[in-house]
Amino acid sequence: MRRTARLAGLAAAAASFAAARAEAVCPGELVLRARPAGVELARVALDPEGGFALAFRHSVTLRTVVERYRIEERGIVQVEQIFDAHGPGLPDTDGPGLRFLREGERFRVLMRRPIARLLLRLDPTAENRLLAGSELELATLGASALELAPAPCPGGP
Repeated sequence: MRRTARLAGLAAAAASFAAARAEAVCPGELVLRARPAGVELARVALDPEGGFALAFRHSVTLRTVVERYRIEERGIVQVEQIFDAHGPGLPDTDGPGLRFLREGERFRVLMRRPIARLLLRLDPTAENRLLAGSELELATLGASALELAPAPCPGGP
């Protein structure tokens, strides 16, 4: 009985956390925080479409992969992935929620994948870059891991 009550409490806490994370966000800026400390390192303006991209060097193909994201009412949504060489972790066919396209020498995967928390582990060899209004080399922030999140609304939680 005690275990059931504890599990119910954990489930309620998880639901409360999920609801809090699902609150509306303000468009316009992306906040980059060091992990695990949570210290804000930068704020970056989103591109004109309300989004941003992450570019990195794939660890096996050593080719650049670009992942595009958009900030929507409830948070971050991954909308596409672009690459020119297949490697582990990269899709090669249509799948649930994925539309795989070949465009000349490159591949483009369209999707609508909500991202609850966008966490990045940085490695200088991956050449991680944030592309929005301008380009930011993420290694220059001095953190080994980052969380990217929509900027909170003024006066919000």
